[in-house]
Amino acid sequence: MSTSILYVIIGALGTGLWNVFISSASRQMHPLLGALITELTAFTAGALIFLPVISKGFPKVSLNAVVMCMLAGLSVLLADFFILKAYKQGVPISIGGPIIIGGSIVVVTLVGLFWGERLTVLKAVSILMIVSGASILGSLSR
Repeated sequence: MSTSILYVIIGALGTGLWNVFISSASRQMHPLLGALITELTAFTAGALIFLPVISKGFPKVSLNAVVMCMLAGLSVLLADFFILKAYKQGVPISIGGPIIIGGSIVVVTLVGLFWGERLTVLKAVSILMIVSGASILGSLSR
């Protein structure tokens, strides 16, 4: 297994754990406060991990990369806030989690296509299955 695939697996594990923890916290606080605590925790942990890198000199970064990271940060705030609201209103994690992950897969796939990746039959069928599954799960919460 390549290191890059291992990183993706660890990221998926983090996303799954995030879903569990955010669902549990949602019933106990205002969604915006929960989103801010999540963001501040990520910032603090990231800053501490980044300190040894800075000691070797600040890495070069393009303005485009900074803008993309800022947009990612706004996206995380958007996700945290609205997912906390959904869980606070009683969406079960067994329904919300798959919809969140399935929706994320669709967004990433469509953006990848927009950015020039090829659409294969397998990708098209996969997107259709994801949307179908998310729709079925979404109808179960009613």
